[in-house]
Amino acid sequence: MTKLVFFLCLSCLGAGPIHAQESDGDSTKWLTGYAMTEVNYGHRHGQEHPTVTDFPHILIGGTAQLGKGWSVVAELEYERFRMDGQWANNFRDNYTTNKLYINKQWSEAVNVKAGIIDVPVGTTNSGGPALTIYDPLDESTLMPMTWHEGGIAFWGQTKLFHYQAGGYVYPTAPLKDSRLLGLALRGGITPVEGLDLSLSYFYGSSEEGMVQRCNPNLATFKHLYHAAFDFAYVNDNWTIDGQVTKSNCKENKAAGIEVGYDVAGAMGLKSCSIIPFARYDGYFHVGGVSCNRWTIGLNTSLPYGFTFKAEAGWENPNNAKHMTSCDVSIGWQGEF
Repeated sequence: MTKLVFFLCLSCLGAGPIHAQESDGDSTKWLTGYAMTEVNYGHRHGQEHPTVTDFPHILIGGTAQLGKGWSVVAELEYERFRMDGQWANNFRDNYTTNKLYINKQWSEAVNVKAGIIDVPVGTTNSGGPALTIYDPLDESTLMPMTWHEGGIAFWGQTKLFHYQAGGYVYPTAPLKDSRLLGLALRGGITPVEGLDLSLSYFYGSSEEGMVQRCNPNLATFKHLYHAAFDFAYVNDNWTIDGQVTKSNCKENKAAGIEVGYDVAGAMGLKSCSIIPFARYDGYFHVGGVSCNRWTIGLNTSLPYGFTFKAEAGWENPNNAKHMTSCDVSIGWQGEF
């Protein structure tokens, strides 16, 4: 509870909307939001407990415009798994507040946000495209996914450039004992329509925060960095994205790329999307282990907000037998 109070107090310092908004005198809605829910089911061939069930998975978010460039952004997520023959029923482990911050906007190019904010390193953590059901293996092996911490960041975008520079803290009670977690930078360009090229970097401690919780193997690594180059092209019915990530902890490296094509869009169907895709993920020397994974799948958005996804994967680590998997997902998403 003391951590939550700290974040709410920190949020009052000021910061900005997920997307740049129009001036106060126009017809912009004062409240916009979105919701998503899905059920996932999968099978891992050859494992003692091969079935994986993900239910429920619920994501709710929104932006409230307060006027004069001020806004409040929130995103809440709950996801419950059945793995290794048992359900994960600890609410604290299944629930997370991905975002909870106040933003102050002077222009599209100049914003500041404070509260629970994103750490935008790599494709997934920066909100880039993802066609697979679960987080990409290459990124999720090295870093927390939907990475967020308490902090403050300056950010903005123009027609060609975008940036974010933030500092992050781990709060304690009393507050005077709070510790600096690290710094994160992200910058990118959009040289042509639909193409984004970005570099991102995090430097800090792995003794606290999401790094410690999501990857305890790094828990005693005091001077950690993650560096990433990622790109995304979403245009002309194509979705092509990928990234290369490196960490100084044991010189871990990872890379991934995916390619999908919207068949429905090519046929002129505007009410849905049907995207067959293929993906490669690899991580190298993570705890002495390297692994390659190939995935083929289908990602669809159907009328009335319904979604259907299906994929099959083949994974080949150097320290174990290869594993095949298949997953299906049925969901719904909408905006208000």
